[in-house]
Amino acid sequence: MADAPLLLLVDGHSLAFRSYYALAKRNGGLSTSGGIPTSVTHGFLKALLETAQEWQPQGVIIAFDTGQPTFRHQLDPAYKANRGAAPEEFHQDVQNLQHLLREALRLPVCTAPGFEADDVIAAVARHAVEQGWRVRILSGDRDLFQLVDDGKDVACLYMGGGPYGGRGISLVDEAAVWRQLGVAPHQVVDLKALTGDSSDNIPGVRGVGPKSAVTLLADHGDLDAIYSALVTVKPGLAKKLDADRDSAFRSRTLARIQVDVPLAEPPPLALAGLDATALATRLRQLELQSLSRQLEAFRRCFGGDTMAQPHGLHLDAGHELREHEEVQLLPPDGGDPIPRGPRLDPRLITTEAALATLLARLETCRNPAEPVALDTETTSLNPFQAQLVGIGVCWGENNDDMAYIPLGHQDANPQLDRALALARMAPWLASAEHPKCLQNAKYDRLVLLHHGLRLNGVVMDTLLADYLLDPAGRHGLGDMAQRHFGFLPTSFQELVGNHKTIAAVEVEAAARYCAMDVHLTRRLAAILRQALATAGGGQLERLFTDVEMPLEPVLAQMEATGIFVDCGYLKTLSQQLARQLEQLEQQAHGAAGRPFNLASPKQLGQILFETLQLDRRKSRKTKTGYSTDALVLERLAGDHPVVSIILQHRTLS
Repeated sequence: MADAPLLLLVDGHSLAFRSYYALAKRNGGLSTSGGIPTSVTHGFLKALLETAQEWQPQGVIIAFDTGQPTFRHQLDPAYKANRGAAPEEFHQDVQNLQHLLREALRLPVCTAPGFEADDVIAAVARHAVEQGWRVRILSGDRDLFQLVDDGKDVACLYMGGGPYGGRGISLVDEAAVWRQLGVAPHQVVDLKALTGDSSDNIPGVRGVGPKSAVTLLADHGDLDAIYSALVTVKPGLAKKLDADRDSAFRSRTLARIQVDVPLAEPPPLALAGLDATALATRLRQLELQSLSRQLEAFRRCFGGDTMAQPHGLHLDAGHELREHEEVQLLPPDGGDPIPRGPRLDPRLITTEAALATLLARLETCRNPAEPVALDTETTSLNPFQAQLVGIGVCWGENNDDMAYIPLGHQDANPQLDRALALARMAPWLASAEHPKCLQNAKYDRLVLLHHGLRLNGVVMDTLLADYLLDPAGRHGLGDMAQRHFGFLPTSFQELVGNHKTIAAVEVEAAARYCAMDVHLTRRLAAILRQALATAGGGQLERLFTDVEMPLEPVLAQMEATGIFVDCGYLKTLSQQLARQLEQLEQQAHGAAGRPFNLASPKQLGQILFETLQLDRRKSRKTKTGYSTDALVLERLAGDHPVVSIILQHRTLS
């Protein structure tokens, strides 16, 4: 089976909800400048890409719920009745995501009326296994553990720690199901039949918690065998089981994933290959810039044609742009063309003599009101992994007032030795007497530090300045160029194209790109400095000068230094906390007179307000019973010993 093709099945709604609540509920969410929500699409695609990069599947299929009632709702109208309606922006975001998945990535998106995504996944997984495929199921829902089967090479990729890619994802095979739940995959449905599931409003058997349920299944095997041997079960537990017999079997039906789903036809298993132009256009429309920079990574994972020339650039073969000639980019909505800006041809510094001349010129630039713009071109967004490919500087308005120093281009000749060039530049870079301006100075500072160089004299960071002036805006150089100067410079992705990094780009093209960056940075520095001086009665300028700029190198040094983590101590502490939690759980069961799930608000409410008859006026009614939030427990703290135990348990957990 190791040589069999691999199918990645994605629980679409599970990943979509995790993306939404990770982003939209944390910082107000992501959206385009026109207000279109993009939190779900961003988080979903990021996780999908990272997972595909790690597992390299030959097929990817995404299953979604239809949003309509299913056979489970017909069986029990209370099924999932405790869930509120999803926000409207979530639905809009999911619709945009599904369109992108179908039309741009060309991945099957499957639904089935009357069934849930879990059922669709089960049906497709069975079909794939019959066709000789291995299957991995990406989801944050443990219900899908029912489908795990080592013999058929079906396993889950469980998103236990977060919505993004490999971070927080664990491979769940049969052994992992045993470790996590204490039962075999085929017993998961019986476990839920006994314990219920508050998230799906599945009742289970009142008073039967996970420990009792696991013991029952270990002794008897399944729900039918438990009820057939009820006389052999401890009297107290047998009484609970007998009282909720109907609930147990109904809960099992609700919890069981259905395999026999009437799909119109089985979806194609193999990747069809993405539509590069459609993907680039769609990501640009949704203003997902970080994903737009990974178009080639998408192509490598999902197949398809190579990255096409960016939409709107219509250049004949061999056409060469003349100085100050403008290229026009057609926006996605077909509106007026956006000018591309002037062509810049900086000095190329490829000899020691030229470098000496450049440094002599930079030595004369000491006016803080006219800082030299500086930018590094590198192979990675991670400054600790990035290799310097080139350095650009700009000290005036003309082509002769800007220079590019190639240091790490793959096929450039001539090209200065990197170590020699950096050694010659080190004094100027480290000089506080030579003012400099940068866009996102912390990144360049860390890159230079990674290469053994110090950066001093930074008097303006255009990214920080623009953020202070407009925290809700977009602060990339392209965004600011369009806003202040009315043109859109060439993007990094357009420059790099099919190459892996800028190191593979020919020197002249990289030089023009870097020249535009430093040209814009220098022009923006003057504009933003004046804006800071006039905004807020000068308070923003003081905040920028006295707080933000001095803090930037401190943060950079903190990143470079890192923090020490005592893994051994943390492991010991985790074990200690686990033991304390177990002791508190036992104490709570003893104080309450019966076992219950401390993590279940419904069961806790029943214990406090029905079994122990505590004052219900100190709580409030919810859809599933009574509220047991922290405020309610604080009100009840002196009424019964179990309350303080529960508060301690919550503090530790």
